[in-house]
Amino acid sequence: MKLSRKYEEALISQINVTNLVDVMLSLLIIFIIVAPVIQQGINVRLPTASVQKISVTKSVIISISKRGNYYLGNRRYRFRQLAKRLKEISKKNPEISVIVKADRSVAYAKVIKVLDAVRQAGIVKVGLATRGR
Repeated sequence: MKLSRKYEEALISQINVTNLVDVMLSLLIIFIIVAPVIQQGINVRLPTASVQKISVTKSVIISISKRGNYYLGNRRYRFRQLAKRLKEISKKNPEISVIVKADRSVAYAKVIKVLDAVRQAGIVKVGLATRGR
Protein backbone atom coordinates (compact mmCIF):
# COMPACT_ATOMS: atom_id res chain seq x y z
CA MET A 1 0.00 0.00 0.00
CA LYS A 2 1.58 3.22 -1.13
CA LEU A 3 0.95 6.48 0.74
CA SER A 4 0.20 9.65 -1.12
CA ARG A 5 3.03 12.12 -1.65
CA LYS A 6 1.39 14.81 0.54
CA TYR A 7 1.02 12.39 3.46
CA GLU A 8 4.68 11.29 3.26
CA GLU A 9 5.86 14.91 3.37
CA ALA A 10 3.68 15.59 6.41
CA LEU A 11 5.36 12.90 8.56
CA ILE A 12 7.85 14.25 11.07
CA SER A 13 10.86 12.04 11.65
CA GLN A 14 12.21 13.94 14.66
CA ILE A 15 11.65 13.14 18.34
CA ASN A 16 9.89 15.80 20.37
CA VAL A 17 11.84 16.02 23.65
CA THR A 18 9.95 18.93 25.18
CA ASN A 19 7.83 16.69 27.41
CA LEU A 20 10.87 14.70 28.48
CA VAL A 21 12.74 17.87 29.45
CA ASP A 22 9.72 19.12 31.44
CA VAL A 23 9.50 15.89 33.41
CA MET A 24 13.26 15.76 34.06
CA LEU A 25 13.36 19.38 35.28
CA SER A 26 10.40 18.72 37.57
CA LEU A 27 12.14 15.66 39.05
CA LEU A 28 15.37 17.61 39.48
CA ILE A 29 13.57 20.37 41.39
CA ILE A 30 11.88 17.78 43.63
CA PHE A 31 15.22 16.09 44.42
CA ILE A 32 16.89 19.43 45.15
CA ILE A 33 14.16 20.32 47.63
CA VAL A 34 13.90 16.89 49.29
CA ALA A 35 17.60 15.93 49.49
CA PRO A 36 18.57 18.24 52.40
CA VAL A 37 15.58 17.04 54.42
CA ILE A 38 16.66 13.40 54.22
CA GLN A 39 19.29 12.62 56.83
CA GLN A 40 20.11 9.55 58.82
CA GLY A 41 19.84 9.35 62.55
CA ILE A 42 18.00 11.57 64.94
CA ASN A 43 18.63 15.21 65.78
CA VAL A 44 21.09 15.70 68.60
CA ARG A 45 23.01 18.77 69.76
CA LEU A 46 26.55 17.89 68.81
CA PRO A 47 29.59 19.22 70.64
CA THR A 48 31.77 21.66 68.71
CA ALA A 49 35.24 20.85 67.36
CA SER A 50 37.41 21.73 64.42
CA VAL A 51 35.95 20.18 61.29
CA GLN A 52 37.63 17.60 59.11
CA LYS A 53 35.49 15.90 56.50
CA ILE A 54 35.91 12.20 55.93
CA SER A 55 34.86 10.30 52.85
CA VAL A 56 32.68 7.39 53.85
CA THR A 57 30.85 5.43 51.21
CA LYS A 58 29.05 2.85 53.34
CA SER A 59 28.31 3.84 56.89
CA VAL A 60 25.70 3.53 59.60
CA ILE A 61 24.92 6.21 62.15
CA ILE A 62 24.51 5.45 65.83
CA SER A 63 22.89 8.29 67.75
CA ILE A 64 22.69 8.75 71.50
CA SER A 65 19.90 11.12 72.47
CA LYS A 66 19.83 13.63 75.31
CA ARG A 67 17.93 11.10 77.42
CA GLY A 68 20.54 8.41 76.76
CA ASN A 69 18.53 6.37 74.24
CA TYR A 70 20.41 4.51 71.50
CA TYR A 71 19.39 4.77 67.84
CA LEU A 72 20.69 2.99 64.77
CA GLY A 73 19.52 5.18 61.91
CA ASN A 74 16.05 6.28 63.02
CA ARG A 75 15.21 3.11 64.97
CA ARG A 76 15.55 3.00 68.76
CA TYR A 77 17.37 0.05 70.32
CA ARG A 78 18.26 -1.10 73.80
CA PHE A 79 22.00 -1.43 74.24
CA ARG A 80 22.08 -5.24 73.99
CA GLN A 81 19.94 -5.15 70.86
CA LEU A 82 22.23 -2.50 69.37
CA ALA A 83 25.34 -4.59 70.04
CA LYS A 84 23.70 -7.66 68.46
CA ARG A 85 22.57 -5.65 65.43
CA LEU A 86 26.10 -4.26 64.97
CA LYS A 87 27.49 -7.80 64.86
CA GLU A 88 24.92 -8.73 62.19
CA ILE A 89 25.80 -5.66 60.13
CA SER A 90 29.52 -6.40 60.45
CA LYS A 91 29.04 -9.97 59.21
CA LYS A 92 27.07 -8.79 56.17
CA ASN A 93 29.53 -6.02 55.29
CA PRO A 94 33.01 -6.17 56.87
CA GLU A 95 33.97 -2.83 55.25
CA ILE A 96 31.15 -0.91 56.94
CA SER A 97 31.98 2.20 58.95
CA VAL A 98 30.16 3.69 61.93
CA ILE A 99 29.57 7.33 62.80
CA VAL A 100 28.61 8.00 66.42
CA LYS A 101 26.46 11.07 67.07
CA ALA A 102 25.96 11.80 70.75
CA ASP A 103 24.20 14.77 72.29
CA ARG A 104 26.69 16.99 74.09
CA SER A 105 24.92 16.44 77.42
CA VAL A 106 25.32 12.64 77.22
CA ALA A 107 27.68 11.06 79.76
CA TYR A 108 31.08 10.14 78.37
CA ALA A 109 30.61 6.56 79.65
CA LYS A 110 27.69 5.99 77.26
CA VAL A 111 29.79 7.02 74.25
CA ILE A 112 32.62 4.72 75.36
CA LYS A 113 30.13 1.89 75.83
CA VAL A 114 28.95 2.30 72.22
CA LEU A 115 32.52 2.51 70.91
CA ASP A 116 33.33 -0.71 72.76
CA ALA A 117 30.30 -2.46 71.24
CA VAL A 118 31.39 -1.29 67.78
CA ARG A 119 34.90 -2.66 68.37
CA GLN A 120 33.54 -5.99 69.67
CA ALA A 121 31.39 -6.26 66.53
CA GLY A 122 34.60 -6.17 64.48
CA ILE A 123 34.07 -2.75 62.95
CA VAL A 124 37.31 -0.80 62.73
CA LYS A 125 36.22 2.33 60.86
CA VAL A 126 34.64 4.60 63.47
CA GLY A 127 34.06 8.34 63.49
CA LEU A 128 32.61 10.74 66.04
CA ALA A 129 30.28 13.40 64.68
CA THR A 130 30.77 16.97 65.85
CA ARG A 131 29.47 20.36 64.88
CA GLY A 132 31.94 22.69 63.16
CA ARG A 133 33.01 25.95 64.74
